[in-house]
Amino acid sequence: MFPILLLIVLSGILAASLMPVPAAAIRAGWALALVLGLAMACLPALVYVPLQSSGRSMPAALLAVVRVDALSLPFVLVISAVGLASGTAERPLAPSALAGAALAATTGHPVLFGVGAATVLPMIHAGRGVAWGVLAGAVATALLADGGGAAMGGWRLAILPAPVLLFAALLMGLSPRPLSGARRVRPAGAGELAGFVLGCCLLVRMLVDWPAGRIGASWGMGIGGIGLLLAMAGGGRALTARDAPRVLAGMLAAWGGVAMLLVGLAVVGRADDLPLLALGAARTLFLLPAGAGMAVLAAILVTSGITREAGPLVLARVGGLAALMPRAGATLALALAIACALPPLAGFAVLWLLVQSLLALPRADGLAGEIPSLLALCGGGIVSGLLLLAGVRMGAILLLGRPRTPRCAAAADLSPARLGAALSCLGVAGAVSVLPGLWLWLTRAAGWQVAALGGAVPLGAAVPDGARPSPLSLSAAGGTGTFYPAGIVLLFGLCGGVVLMLSRLGGALPARPTVAWTEGAPPSPPWMPFGDPATQAGPGLFVGRLDAVLGLTRLLRGPVRGLLRAVRWVGRRAAELDDRAAALTARHAMALVLAWIVVASLIRMWAG
Repeated sequence: MFPILLLIVLSGILAASLMPVPAAAIRAGWALALVLGLAMACLPALVYVPLQSSGRSMPAALLAVVRVDALSLPFVLVISAVGLASGTAERPLAPSALAGAALAATTGHPVLFGVGAATVLPMIHAGRGVAWGVLAGAVATALLADGGGAAMGGWRLAILPAPVLLFAALLMGLSPRPLSGARRVRPAGAGELAGFVLGCCLLVRMLVDWPAGRIGASWGMGIGGIGLLLAMAGGGRALTARDAPRVLAGMLAAWGGVAMLLVGLAVVGRADDLPLLALGAARTLFLLPAGAGMAVLAAILVTSGITREAGPLVLARVGGLAALMPRAGATLALALAIACALPPLAGFAVLWLLVQSLLALPRADGLAGEIPSLLALCGGGIVSGLLLLAGVRMGAILLLGRPRTPRCAAAADLSPARLGAALSCLGVAGAVSVLPGLWLWLTRAAGWQVAALGGAVPLGAAVPDGARPSPLSLSAAGGTGTFYPAGIVLLFGLCGGVVLMLSRLGGALPARPTVAWTEGAPPSPPWMPFGDPATQAGPGLFVGRLDAVLGLTRLLRGPVRGLLRAVRWVGRRAAELDDRAAALTARHAMALVLAWIVVASLIRMWAG
């Protein structure tokens, strides 16, 4: 009865969001959905018990609707947590969109999932790419209309990943443009995180579960390469964005590319009969939304509250929030630490497992067999560096330095009640960081299903010892390493306690209210209350230092700018030709139709 209750609750939230229902009732519904999902995660047998009606099994069509498989539960849990905490955001997402995303992720039927995701896409994202996403979802659903099993033709299976990748990329807000963070990137919100979670579920289900693992290793390597490029592009957008919400959107896009890379590794593991590799990639993918995703949600909620007090968080105009808003600043700093993959937190655990999975990939003899793995490792290092630089850039500018506007200088700290939702999300991300084995234990049945280790009822009887999650550690895919985040956190806590005790015994001077960092500048003159702008660190500081360290980009600036001008010129000319062709077609539509009929008749007569 648990799957039926979960679907009833989600359907009730969807219906209540269309009527004037108090927000407390909707939050209670999300809490009940979260409790039901946790119950089914703790007892995987509840998900697979066949439903009976008067001693006879229910019809197959109805059973496909009410069935909730283990692969859905990790994503349903995260979406329920997002719905429970997203009501305090600056741009709250409509509960109908979140309920639709949860319903789409819950069902295990391919056609229902594709239709649900295509319906949710316009509610989560808006823009010109939504139409392409809905079209890609329709194509993927049509290809899987027969169930995606052995009856699927070879050509249908061969072209299936193309619309799936486009659909998932648009759901997660991925873009191949690395320097578009200033204008074309939407600010991060609950909708972007819901699309990220739903895109991860789409990739896993359509590329691993639905085609029964028949997609070859070449497709898996291609998916991983595309995901790595998109992750680097997302990191570049996060590093060059001009305001805090777009920095978070770029970081979320970078993690979306990492999720696509992990799905590619899972496909390779299934195709090459490496179940532990597929299991490691799947568990890393399940760890990503619960760790880095919840940290990004906490940062979104905190920045929404800071925006109400200090104005728009444009990086060139804010600063000093560590002294002005200590509670909000500390929460934002911890959320950024998890989101930008600082060790030993959940983001770092994801990257560590990713590197171990890349090292466990099958390689051919010789240098040519090592090059793909080396390129993937280099790309993973670049993504990690970009995330770290973006997080340090955002945190240093917002929290340190000096306020640059009167509204920012007069900002008041957020009360603990207003920080409750953000602290709850941060607590979930922290618990997953310290005890990742608990989350992996909750999602164990989904991992076994991806790796094809268990049977129809993956209760652990047919699962080897190397596939069982440890409660306190993370194990590498090939069994070559073990990571203990709880021990590292305990060591850091002991070191911090010793430093605090020594500072108390040494009689340190009491702190006085002042700016956290003066950037090495002299005291401000009376006619410049916010300091000389020429002596202040701006958002371009970190990007400029990165360019100075690399040095080689100066040699490429001229050719790259010329290439960009040529691309823009070609784009403008193509747009002009398209407009002229559209106008010509509109004026001579009837003549074109008659000409087409005549040509078709002549070809038919000649062929006959």
